[in-house]
Amino acid sequence: MTELKHNHRKPLAAYISLIIVLLLSATGLSAQQPWNFPSLEEACLGDAYLVVLPSDLRGAACEAAGQPVKDGLSYHISGPYRRHGVDYIRFQQLPGDSWPLVAGADFKVPEALAVRMLPHLVSHSYWQRRYSQISQWAYVDPSKVAGLLEVDTTDHLRGRYLTLLWLGYQFQSSDESPVYFTVSVEGSAPQRLSLRAVERLAEWGAFITYADRQAYLRSDQELRRQLESRQDDLQRRIDSLSSLVTLMERQDDSMAVALQDDSSAWERQRSRAEVERTKARMDREQIFLMSIQPARSNQMFGLELNLYNCFPKTIVKVEVDITPYNERSRVQEDRFGRSVRTVRCMGPIPPGSPARYTFDELFWAEGTAIKFMRVTAIIFHLADGTTRSYTGYNNIMKHSLDR
Repeated sequence: MTELKHNHRKPLAAYISLIIVLLLSATGLSAQQPWNFPSLEEACLGDAYLVVLPSDLRGAACEAAGQPVKDGLSYHISGPYRRHGVDYIRFQQLPGDSWPLVAGADFKVPEALAVRMLPHLVSHSYWQRRYSQISQWAYVDPSKVAGLLEVDTTDHLRGRYLTLLWLGYQFQSSDESPVYFTVSVEGSAPQRLSLRAVERLAEWGAFITYADRQAYLRSDQELRRQLESRQDDLQRRIDSLSSLVTLMERQDDSMAVALQDDSSAWERQRSRAEVERTKARMDREQIFLMSIQPARSNQMFGLELNLYNCFPKTIVKVEVDITPYNERSRVQEDRFGRSVRTVRCMGPIPPGSPARYTFDELFWAEGTAIKFMRVTAIIFHLADGTTRSYTGYNNIMKHSLDR
């Protein structure tokens, strides 16, 4: 058996290969694509996928190889190897879907015929680079992929991007491209996309990268910080107005006492007795939540909270977790992805005293499915340094006047 020996390509052979490729392109026999090899030398440096050959070219390859030539497989291309004065190019099948080797998956053809086959070879390294670029897209806008991807576009998903998982790509002959990409959206079943479909979605701005998502989250955090700063300023104004209202109420009470007759005084005394009995019951049963009134200002959801100090120590500060829900009583994010807000109610609140707090801008209302809000956690900070904590809506409502 004659041993195959590697022969370094001569400059003249390189020029001949280049002229043949240029002639093929000029006659319209093939269209150069970015995933094709620019020269046979480049093809012999890597791996390639052999797409379906035309019948005349397939016949010539089979005759030269002395066996059937299998297209639709991935090959390692090497050479040239000189034998009997002729340079040959070897095609060896790579491990893949059709592994182990099938008949006709390892063959040699003359170099001139390999040059004719060059437009039908697809570079593996090109698609590896291409896949590395597009796999950086980590999220997809469901409103922009309707008709191309099967995704859930119900109301509770609008306004947010869905997680996009790239599962890989597979070579397959196509008019659009020789590969199909496999993707999964938010845990859905794998779906196939051609290169043309991927590029179309990219042009529509349907994808964002992980880095872009992080930048968006940082912007959202800054917005939250600004809103919290405005909330603190608003709380100080509310406290000032509450003090003024309290002073006016005391003055009104003094004037009423001076003007009311004995009957009115008796009624007032009875009302005070009822108030004292109510306060005694609230102290005994540790009822600290008098009422919760939802409010809406412009495009924001707010809340009015009325508390009562049922503890023997003065309340210094109260921390309250507010959670929004949709019509199915499930936790619902607002437009900025917020599903809980922690507000602070500053004291002091003496024992046996009520306090009212109003929060105007808790959750964004426009374009969301939020229907109502609940207090899901509350922490009382007492003057002696101790705390009283209550979690869970049902548990907190046991300490409500409206239970």
